[in-house]
Amino acid sequence: MVRSIVIPHDTEQRPAFVELADLGAFQEAVDGWLDLIEIPSIGVTVYMNEAERRTHGPLNTRATAFWWLHSAQPTAHPVILGDVVLTGVGDQENEGDVPEAVIEQIFHRDNFVVQVRPYDRSSWYDSFARFDSVFDAALWCLLFEATMRPGARFRVRSEPPIHIAELPLFGGDRSW
Repeated sequence: MVRSIVIPHDTEQRPAFVELADLGAFQEAVDGWLDLIEIPSIGVTVYMNEAERRTHGPLNTRATAFWWLHSAQPTAHPVILGDVVLTGVGDQENEGDVPEAVIEQIFHRDNFVVQVRPYDRSSWYDSFARFDSVFDAALWCLLFEATMRPGARFRVRSEPPIHIAELPLFGGDRSW
């Protein structure tokens, strides 16, 4: 059994943590023959239906954003189509289980902030862009990367949720 994450193309359906037993289970999860993309920076393999490009399958915005966020060459696969399965790269130690860090990033309840490093600086700064989904944060990170001044770098960082009632307000009053 390989511990995996299924990311449906339908954004109304939540990603699911599953254990897949064999090749047939992977094919059933993506509804067809398998094509794969490696994301070595985080030790992940993305399995998708190889026919989706030919048949113009539905765009998987969450998997595409996740790929672009973590890939060294995001334009190698400009969009990911259909339902996908994320697993680990597979070695003797973990038999291809999806890394714990990826499980945490997709399923934990922290907030995500887009950070920026201006082209002439060495430090990262928090932006005002905060999200409760790594997929939404990744999409905005990509939008900033595409539209900002060349040389600026962007990344996504998780942080504990912010509760408005705990924030001090100007004038000394607290939010009730």
